[in-house]
Amino acid sequence: MKFIKDKRSELLNTSKDFYREVLKGSDLLHGCINDLIDGKLNKNKLEEVIQCEHKADQAKEKYINILYKGKRSLPFLVEDRYRLIKYLDIVSDNSEDLAHGLIVYPFKLFDDIKADMKIINDLYQESIESLVEMVNLMEMDFKTAYQKSFHIETLKRSAREAKYKILGVLYQKPKEKSLRVYLTSKICIKVYDMIVRAEEISDYLRSLIVKYPSK
Repeated sequence: MKFIKDKRSELLNTSKDFYREVLKGSDLLHGCINDLIDGKLNKNKLEEVIQCEHKADQAKEKYINILYKGKRSLPFLVEDRYRLIKYLDIVSDNSEDLAHGLIVYPFKLFDDIKADMKIINDLYQESIESLVEMVNLMEMDFKTAYQKSFHIETLKRSAREAKYKILGVLYQKPKEKSLRVYLTSKICIKVYDMIVRAEEISDYLRSLIVKYPSK
């Protein structure tokens, strides 16, 4: 029994290291997008987002190593935990990818989309925070985790509305601004897609609640 508790404790500690880097990366990216909106983007901060992804990768590999060593002693199936950690790794990868894109983005944002970009950026950050909170709750409180998943769903709906408001403005711009419109729309769509990813992962967590109803 002590071995099982020790193995689970080791796994949880390592997973928290991973979640912390995923969340830190999203926090930094959220701040960078706000800086872009305000016209004062510091590209050195984007490098910090990239470093968070690298640290998250290291924690992920350690987690997977512990996971397979202790696969007979954990309360959830190893396959389910592995799938979850890979899903969250995609969130971290997406943050890194957008950070790289912002480093080479050559324009300032159009003034008439800044308000809605701020909205969708805040929704992105809240969705990642809610997702990480939900993942932590999965270890001890299925009921609260289940309710959290519906909040993430609501965030996605609000983000979809903001996305189409932004795109509706961008697509009315004159043709001579087509490159600026295209690259700016890619930022908007990428942020929205990360919110969608968070909602998809929350759906997967909900399926685990059905799978392990006694938790």
